[in-house]
Amino acid sequence: MKTRMNEAKLLYLASGSPRRQELLHQLNLEFEVINAPVEEVALPHESPESYVRRIAIEKALSGFNKVAGKKIWVIGGDTAVVLDGKVFGKPKNEADAHRMLRLLAGKTHTVLSSVSVVYDGEVFSALNQTLVSFRDLSEDEIHAYWQSGEPEGKAGSYAIQGLGARFIEKISGSYSGVMGLPLFELDQLLTVSGYLEKFKGIQDA
Repeated sequence: MKTRMNEAKLLYLASGSPRRQELLHQLNLEFEVINAPVEEVALPHESPESYVRRIAIEKALSGFNKVAGKKIWVIGGDTAVVLDGKVFGKPKNEADAHRMLRLLAGKTHTVLSSVSVVYDGEVFSALNQTLVSFRDLSEDEIHAYWQSGEPEGKAGSYAIQGLGARFIEKISGSYSGVMGLPLFELDQLLTVSGYLEKFKGIQDA
């Protein structure tokens, strides 16, 4: 138990997202959560790919700078829904959610999910791209979905792990990336940054 506690003191998640926390638990990682908000605003002429990668890095760096001691690993992540080159963020209100879901209905969009790890000031970063195909949606379905409360706070106004799964015909790529944190890429970053090597053999089977 002492080893696991020490492990948690070295790995941090710079996000309050329950979904990202759930995904880290899926990898059997022990970690602490840091509240490290950053301003999520795109730069002029910034591509969606650059934006998502930059925000994930900024979150990880913000969290890293809040913890005493530098021999730590801090994870940051960001996810965006992109259709026809336009980023669909979190809905401002019901009308905004309706607008997004009407545009996504019957089409295939891209989910960009970036993850970053900062260790001892060094940045490790990866970007995942997943294609998600929606079936057609009726106005009544969109209204009922909004009333469920699920679209609030979700990029693109839907959650693949919730009721929104009913709308998805298929995905090509990373399910966990669409949820908000691509686990394959995260595992790779924790490997190259030395975290998994340090704790090799103490993860519970």
